Amino acid sequence: MNEQLKLLILFGSVIAGGFLVLFTGLKNQKFQKLILSFSGAFILALCLFHLFPEVYAEMDHETAGIMIFAGFLLQLVLDYFSGGIEHGHVHIGESEHNHAHHHHPVMERFPYVMMIGLCIHAFMEGLPLFAGEAGEGLFTGILFHNIPISFTLVNIFLMSGKTHRQTLTALIIFALMTPLGALVSGFIPGDPEVFGHYALALVIGIFFHISTTILFEADQNHRFNLMKFATILLGSAAAFLLH
Repeated sequence: MNEQLKLLILFGSVIAGGFLVLFTGLKNQKFQKLILSFSGAFILALCLFHLFPEVYAEMDHETAGIMIFAGFLLQLVLDYFSGGIEHGHVHIGESEHNHAHHHHPVMERFPYVMMIGLCIHAFMEGLPLFAGEAGEGLFTGILFHNIPISFTLVNIFLMSGKTHRQTLTALIIFALMTPLGALVSGFIPGDPEVFGHYALALVIGIFFHISTTILFEADQNHRFNLMKFATILLGSAAAFLLH
Protein backbone atom coordinates (compact mmCIF):
# COMPACT_ATOMS: atom_id res chain seq x y z
CA MET A 1 0.00 0.00 0.00
CA ASN A 2 1.49 3.34 -1.02
CA GLU A 3 1.89 6.28 1.32
CA GLN A 4 -0.77 8.46 -0.28
CA LEU A 5 -3.38 5.73 0.05
CA LYS A 6 -2.50 5.22 3.72
CA LEU A 7 -2.96 8.91 4.45
CA LEU A 8 -6.27 8.94 2.58
CA ILE A 9 -7.50 5.91 4.55
CA LEU A 10 -6.50 7.47 7.87
CA PHE A 11 -8.30 10.71 6.97
CA GLY A 12 -11.35 8.93 5.57
CA SER A 13 -11.74 6.55 8.51
CA VAL A 14 -11.97 9.44 10.98
CA ILE A 15 -14.51 11.26 8.80
CA ALA A 16 -16.52 8.07 8.32
CA GLY A 17 -16.52 7.33 12.05
CA GLY A 18 -17.66 10.84 12.84
CA PHE A 19 -20.36 10.77 10.17
CA LEU A 20 -21.64 7.50 11.59
CA VAL A 21 -22.41 9.25 14.86
CA LEU A 22 -23.36 12.62 13.38
CA PHE A 23 -25.84 11.48 10.75
CA THR A 24 -27.11 8.13 12.04
CA GLY A 25 -27.39 9.09 15.71
CA LEU A 26 -25.30 6.11 16.78
CA LYS A 27 -25.10 6.45 20.55
CA ASN A 28 -24.96 2.83 21.60
CA GLN A 29 -22.59 3.08 24.56
CA LYS A 30 -22.05 -0.68 24.78
CA PHE A 31 -21.03 -0.86 21.11
CA GLN A 32 -18.69 2.10 21.44
CA LYS A 33 -17.11 0.65 24.58
CA LEU A 34 -16.49 -2.65 22.79
CA ILE A 35 -14.84 -0.82 19.88
CA LEU A 36 -12.74 1.09 22.41
CA SER A 37 -11.75 -2.13 24.21
CA PHE A 38 -10.77 -3.72 20.89
CA SER A 39 -8.61 -0.73 19.95
CA GLY A 40 -6.98 -0.62 23.40
CA ALA A 41 -6.10 -4.30 23.28
CA PHE A 42 -4.90 -4.02 19.69
CA ILE A 43 -2.49 -1.14 20.25
CA LEU A 44 -1.15 -2.65 23.49
CA ALA A 45 -0.49 -5.97 21.77
CA LEU A 46 0.90 -4.12 18.76
CA CYS A 47 3.45 -2.44 21.02
CA LEU A 48 4.45 -5.67 22.73
CA PHE A 49 4.54 -7.93 19.65
CA HIS A 50 5.85 -5.59 16.97
CA LEU A 51 6.81 -2.02 17.91
CA PHE A 52 8.93 -2.74 21.00
CA PRO A 53 11.08 -5.31 19.13
CA GLU A 54 11.50 -2.89 16.19
CA VAL A 55 12.71 -0.05 18.40
CA TYR A 56 14.99 -2.13 20.61
CA ALA A 57 16.54 -3.80 17.58
CA GLU A 58 17.46 -0.45 16.03
CA MET A 59 18.27 1.76 19.04
CA ASP A 60 20.46 1.72 22.11
CA HIS A 61 18.30 0.04 24.75
CA GLU A 62 18.71 2.74 27.36
CA THR A 63 17.87 5.47 24.85
CA ALA A 64 14.87 3.52 23.63
CA GLY A 65 13.60 3.15 27.19
CA ILE A 66 14.04 6.86 27.88
CA MET A 67 12.13 7.82 24.73
CA ILE A 68 9.30 5.39 25.46
CA PHE A 69 8.96 6.72 28.99
CA ALA A 70 9.06 10.28 27.62
CA GLY A 71 6.14 9.42 25.36
CA PHE A 72 4.24 8.04 28.33
CA LEU A 73 4.84 11.27 30.26
CA LEU A 74 3.93 13.38 27.23
CA GLN A 75 0.54 11.70 27.02
CA LEU A 76 -0.02 12.40 30.72
CA VAL A 77 0.49 16.10 29.97
CA LEU A 78 -1.70 15.98 26.86
CA ASP A 79 -4.47 14.36 28.89
CA TYR A 80 -4.63 17.47 31.03
CA PHE A 81 -5.46 19.56 27.96
CA SER A 82 -7.60 17.06 26.05
CA GLY A 83 -9.51 15.72 29.05
CA GLY A 84 -8.57 12.18 28.07
CA ILE A 85 -10.57 12.04 24.84
CA GLU A 86 -7.79 9.88 23.34
CA HIS A 87 -8.95 6.97 25.46
CA GLY A 88 -12.67 7.78 25.43
CA HIS A 89 -12.67 9.01 29.01
CA VAL A 90 -14.40 12.37 28.55
CA HIS A 91 -17.98 12.38 29.78
CA ILE A 92 -19.95 15.44 28.77
CA GLY A 93 -23.67 15.81 28.99
CA GLU A 94 -24.01 13.52 31.99
CA SER A 95 -26.54 15.94 33.44
CA GLU A 96 -28.92 14.56 30.85
CA HIS A 97 -28.63 11.28 32.72
CA ASN A 98 -29.30 12.78 36.16
CA HIS A 99 -25.63 13.10 36.98
CA ALA A 100 -25.32 16.86 36.97
CA HIS A 101 -22.96 16.74 39.95
CA HIS A 102 -20.32 15.12 37.73
CA HIS A 103 -18.74 18.17 36.10
CA HIS A 104 -15.78 17.13 34.02
CA PRO A 105 -12.97 19.75 34.10
CA VAL A 106 -12.66 19.66 30.31
CA MET A 107 -15.91 21.65 30.14
CA GLU A 108 -14.16 24.62 31.72
CA ARG A 109 -11.73 24.86 28.81
CA PHE A 110 -13.85 23.31 26.05
CA PRO A 111 -13.42 23.04 23.15
CA TYR A 112 -10.28 24.86 22.07
CA VAL A 113 -7.75 23.57 24.59
CA MET A 114 -9.19 20.07 24.25
CA MET A 115 -8.71 20.24 20.49
CA ILE A 116 -5.13 21.47 20.90
CA GLY A 117 -4.26 18.47 23.10
CA LEU A 118 -5.97 16.05 20.74
CA CYS A 119 -4.33 17.53 17.65
CA ILE A 120 -0.84 17.38 19.18
CA HIS A 121 -1.50 13.74 20.06
CA ALA A 122 -2.65 12.87 16.53
CA PHE A 123 0.21 14.83 14.95
CA MET A 124 2.80 12.98 17.05
CA GLU A 125 1.35 9.62 15.99
CA GLY A 126 1.95 10.49 12.35
CA LEU A 127 5.63 11.38 12.66
CA PRO A 128 7.05 7.81 12.52
CA LEU A 129 4.37 6.46 10.18
CA PHE A 130 6.65 5.93 7.19
CA ALA A 131 9.81 5.07 9.12
CA GLY A 132 11.26 1.56 9.34
CA GLU A 133 9.49 -1.77 9.18
CA ALA A 134 7.00 -0.78 11.85
CA GLY A 135 5.10 1.43 9.40
CA GLU A 136 2.44 -1.14 8.47
CA GLY A 137 1.70 -2.09 12.06
CA LEU A 138 1.70 1.51 13.21
CA PHE A 139 -0.67 2.45 10.39
CA THR A 140 -3.17 -0.21 11.47
CA GLY A 141 -2.81 0.76 15.13
CA ILE A 142 -3.53 4.42 14.40
CA LEU A 143 -6.46 3.42 12.20
CA PHE A 144 -8.11 1.34 14.93
CA HIS A 145 -7.27 3.95 17.55
CA ASN A 146 -8.63 7.01 15.76
CA ILE A 147 -12.06 5.61 14.85
CA PRO A 148 -13.33 5.43 18.46
CA ILE A 149 -11.81 8.88 19.09
CA SER A 150 -13.94 10.22 16.23
CA PHE A 151 -17.03 8.73 17.93
CA THR A 152 -16.18 10.44 21.19
CA LEU A 153 -15.27 13.75 19.58
CA VAL A 154 -18.57 14.03 17.73
CA ASN A 155 -20.56 12.98 20.79
CA ILE A 156 -18.81 15.65 22.88
CA PHE A 157 -19.55 18.40 20.39
CA LEU A 158 -23.17 17.38 19.96
CA MET A 159 -23.88 16.97 23.67
CA SER A 160 -22.30 20.34 24.40
CA GLY A 161 -24.67 22.10 21.99
CA LYS A 162 -22.26 22.74 19.11
CA THR A 163 -23.67 22.98 15.58
CA HIS A 164 -23.13 20.33 12.92
CA ARG A 165 -20.84 22.77 11.10
CA GLN A 166 -18.66 23.29 14.19
CA THR A 167 -18.61 19.53 14.78
CA LEU A 168 -17.60 18.78 11.20
CA THR A 169 -14.88 21.42 11.33
CA ALA A 170 -13.39 19.87 14.47
CA LEU A 171 -13.64 16.40 12.94
CA ILE A 172 -11.84 17.47 9.76
CA ILE A 173 -9.08 19.22 11.73
CA PHE A 174 -8.54 16.07 13.81
CA ALA A 175 -8.59 13.87 10.69
CA LEU A 176 -5.85 15.99 9.09
CA MET A 177 -3.43 15.89 12.02
CA THR A 178 -1.95 12.40 11.64
CA PRO A 179 -1.42 12.73 7.86
CA LEU A 180 0.13 16.14 8.52
CA GLY A 181 2.57 14.61 11.02
CA ALA A 182 3.56 11.97 8.47
CA LEU A 183 4.13 14.61 5.79
CA VAL A 184 6.10 16.94 8.08
CA SER A 185 8.43 14.10 9.10
CA GLY A 186 9.73 14.05 5.53
CA PHE A 187 11.17 17.54 6.00
CA ILE A 188 13.03 16.83 9.26
CA PRO A 189 16.78 17.29 8.67
CA GLY A 190 19.17 14.42 9.29
CA ASP A 191 18.84 10.68 8.83
CA PRO A 192 15.11 9.91 8.42
CA GLU A 193 15.57 6.38 9.76
CA VAL A 194 17.16 7.63 12.99
CA PHE A 195 14.45 10.25 13.44
CA GLY A 196 11.81 7.64 12.69
CA HIS A 197 13.02 5.29 15.40
CA TYR A 198 13.16 8.08 17.98
CA ALA A 199 9.66 9.21 17.01
CA LEU A 200 8.39 5.64 17.06
CA ALA A 201 9.74 5.10 20.58
CA LEU A 202 7.92 8.25 21.68
CA VAL A 203 4.68 7.03 20.09
CA ILE A 204 5.06 3.64 21.76
CA GLY A 205 5.03 5.43 25.12
CA ILE A 206 1.91 7.34 24.05
CA PHE A 207 0.24 4.12 22.91
CA PHE A 208 1.22 2.34 26.09
CA HIS A 209 -0.40 5.03 28.24
CA ILE A 210 -3.58 5.11 26.15
CA SER A 211 -4.02 1.36 25.79
CA THR A 212 -3.51 0.56 29.47
CA THR A 213 -5.86 3.39 30.46
CA ILE A 214 -8.53 2.08 28.09
CA LEU A 215 -8.24 -1.45 29.42
CA PHE A 216 -8.19 -0.40 33.08
CA GLU A 217 -11.26 1.75 32.49
CA ALA A 218 -13.06 -0.86 30.43
CA ASP A 219 -15.00 -1.97 33.48
CA GLN A 220 -15.01 0.52 36.32
CA ASN A 221 -17.01 -1.85 38.52
CA HIS A 222 -14.27 -4.49 38.29
CA ARG A 223 -16.74 -7.12 37.19
CA PHE A 224 -15.88 -9.83 34.71
CA ASN A 225 -17.58 -9.17 31.38
CA LEU A 226 -17.33 -12.03 28.91
CA MET A 227 -18.08 -9.87 25.86
CA LYS A 228 -15.40 -7.31 26.75
CA PHE A 229 -12.93 -10.06 27.56
CA ALA A 230 -13.60 -11.72 24.19
CA THR A 231 -13.21 -8.35 22.46
CA ILE A 232 -9.87 -7.77 24.19
CA LEU A 233 -8.67 -11.24 23.14
CA LEU A 234 -9.81 -10.56 19.56
CA GLY A 235 -7.95 -7.25 19.46
CA SER A 236 -4.80 -8.87 20.85
CA ALA A 237 -5.00 -11.76 18.40
CA ALA A 238 -5.45 -9.35 15.48
CA ALA A 239 -2.29 -7.49 16.49
CA PHE A 240 -0.37 -10.75 16.98
CA LEU A 241 -1.28 -11.95 13.49
CA LEU A 242 -0.35 -8.63 11.88
CA HIS A 243 2.69 -8.78 9.61
